[in-house]
Amino acid sequence: MKTINENRVETLGTNRFDKPGAIVAAIVLGFAGTGVAMGLPLLVGSIATSLHFTDLQLGWLASSDMGGLFLGSVLTSFLVTRINRRYLGAFGLFLVILGNYASTQSPELIPLMLSRFCAGVGAGLCYATCTASLAGTYHAARTFSIFLFVLVAMNAFIFYIFPIIDGKWGVNGLFIFYLLEAIPILFILPLMPKYYDEETDKVVTIKEDSGPDTHLHVPSFLPRLCLTAVFSFYILVGAYWAYVERAGVAVGISTDFISGILTWGQVFSLSGTALAAWLAKRYGQSKPLIFALCVMVGTMLVLAVSIDRTTLAFSIFSFSFFWIFIDVFQLGVLSNIDHSGHYAALVPASQGSAQAVAPTIAGMLLSYQLGYGAVMMLCAAAAAVALIIYLFVYRQLLILVPGIADSD
Repeated sequence: MKTINENRVETLGTNRFDKPGAIVAAIVLGFAGTGVAMGLPLLVGSIATSLHFTDLQLGWLASSDMGGLFLGSVLTSFLVTRINRRYLGAFGLFLVILGNYASTQSPELIPLMLSRFCAGVGAGLCYATCTASLAGTYHAARTFSIFLFVLVAMNAFIFYIFPIIDGKWGVNGLFIFYLLEAIPILFILPLMPKYYDEETDKVVTIKEDSGPDTHLHVPSFLPRLCLTAVFSFYILVGAYWAYVERAGVAVGISTDFISGILTWGQVFSLSGTALAAWLAKRYGQSKPLIFALCVMVGTMLVLAVSIDRTTLAFSIFSFSFFWIFIDVFQLGVLSNIDHSGHYAALVPASQGSAQAVAPTIAGMLLSYQLGYGAVMMLCAAAAAVALIIYLFVYRQLLILVPGIADSD
């Protein structure tokens, strides 16, 4: 059981993780951890074009990357309080560099799966170390919003540059891009605090009012349910993001059109992070999250019924906007429930495990000739499960901790 003080508090000091250099180091390290996951549609499309794998084999490759991300994240959750975080980040970057170099030498399926798994483990170490460090800041939800805003801007650049790199050097050019991206981050890691120290880094707080000291208890199953909802939502992300480009190509839409829509979708999603910060102050974390999941269910159902240029463009813009929007509020809800950051540090593991299995499930649906409409139905169902979980969590918070249920 977690004890949470309902009275509002005011910070009197900051810890080392709140320093600008530490936040920058964590965010930049996060780039190496999320690059493949964010650029997955174009990477899968490039592998399909260059190496001519089947849809099922493409699912296995995507799952290798995401499976590695999951393992790296889980390992980090156990090691982050025991090992120097700079060493964790550096080792993760080393695996990213090694895995992507090996990928350029692995045109066959099994060696390439092993190479992508290696890169995925490194990405998981980087991403989870980033998340754990950002969760150590006092205003964790706000810090995560900044991280996701910068991440989306970086991803928009990736979607702009990837078709150019792919056109000149093929999929090996993309692997080299990820390799080169990781190298300069090594020199920024010294800005990150080595450890979280409860005495040095705790934030001193005082109550704003002198009313009674009311303590309310949040059952530990609520943050665990939130992690389950993250997992379910990322089943949608993993399946949709891996195959949306292939779904468009299958109905005759050009790759140039799809790449352009993906790029502009990422630019459009920047407004989602800004809107999320504004809505959180007016409506709290839970209500906008529930609304966004409702929209996501509808978006996937539209694409399940018909895939053409209009519905594909609509789905990409809607998905791009609400993906990051939902992530901001998912991390915000967890931060409100658990201020220790323990559960926030497990978010990459939930995301990575879902993204590991989702492409394979989607690939199996395609291998049974069920079509891309079935993949989009899978996505809609995954969003619906996450929606139901958050409705339950919100109701429980209204009963147990009303002040937290709608807090920002």
